[in-house]
Amino acid sequence: MQRIAGWLAAAVIITLVFAAVYLTLQQSGRQAVNTAPAAAVAAQVQQIGSDPATGPRLELTSDSGPFMIIYGEDNKAVFTTVTLHGEVPNLPVGVLDTTRAAGTDVVTWQPEPGLRMAVVARQAAGKVVVAGQSLTPFENADKRTQLVLTAGWLASLMVLVAAYVVAGLYSRRRTPDLDKPAPAGG
Repeated sequence: MQRIAGWLAAAVIITLVFAAVYLTLQQSGRQAVNTAPAAAVAAQVQQIGSDPATGPRLELTSDSGPFMIIYGEDNKAVFTTVTLHGEVPNLPVGVLDTTRAAGTDVVTWQPEPGLRMAVVARQAAGKVVVAGQSLTPFENADKRTQLVLTAGWLASLMVLVAAYVVAGLYSRRRTPDLDKPAPAGG
């Protein structure tokens, strides 16, 4: 029984190591998705008071790169680089209120099913500057990471099971058979 406990402990340790690696990679990747929106927000906050640059508005999709929306004191968009079905998308009022109260907020926003956005919001001069980008590329990379780590975990457990079986067979060969009588003459 003691031998089994040691092997089970090894299996638990392997599982915990792979879980820790996955969680570290997942959190690191998710935080990295906020980098471009945070930089866009910081740049726009420095320009508050001047007219934001105008240009064509892009449709918000699962492949959307960085976008920006600036909300006025009345929570209505005063500037945007994106639309959703031709309309200015509205961030939940709770996010805007939290941003005004705390100065900043970082959330995952789902404007509609299938669209998940990493969003960074920052308060500036009574306005809320919001920048974001699609989480789809990150989520696809995360799925690949899950597959690789799951394969590594399963391979590690198979090696552990194989080592357990070999150790068991080896110990049986080396254990003298106590039921046999000792050889005569000796």
